Amino acid sequence: MKKTIETTTLGACIRMEREKVGLTQSQLGERIGLKASRISKIEHGAPITPEVASFILSKMGSELQFKVVNSHVNDKETVDFLIAVIYNYSKIKNISLSRAFRYLKTFKGLEYLTRYKEIEQTLSYEDIVDNVSKVCSHNGGAL
Repeated sequence: MKKTIETTTLGACIRMEREKVGLTQSQLGERIGLKASRISKIEHGAPITPEVASFILSKMGSELQFKVVNSHVNDKETVDFLIAVIYNYSKIKNISLSRAFRYLKTFKGLEYLTRYKEIEQTLSYEDIVDNVSKVCSHNGGAL
């Protein structure tokens, strides 16, 4: 059975697979001829090619596959909704619009709002801000 992992870096994908199969960084390093410190750097975002990632994953019994998805928001209704939420987020959290946008983008708040727009737009802005704050916090954000 194929398992889909949504991640932004190859290193994060490698870390998830390593943890899934129960290997330490040292054990994985032994399998592929690298030190644990290099595995750590890769998992934390050091640049690697897809070919290197594919090789590392193959040593754990996994396969690297890419799926290209158009993540741009093209409809005016969604754009208007996101703008309104960013504006209200900045007011409720007492931060600048640019900081609100960067925070929501970095910690996947905008992705969440786009995906669940139909539900979220039925709520008050206070509830939307509360929900998206939880999503951002879950993804490493802290305001």
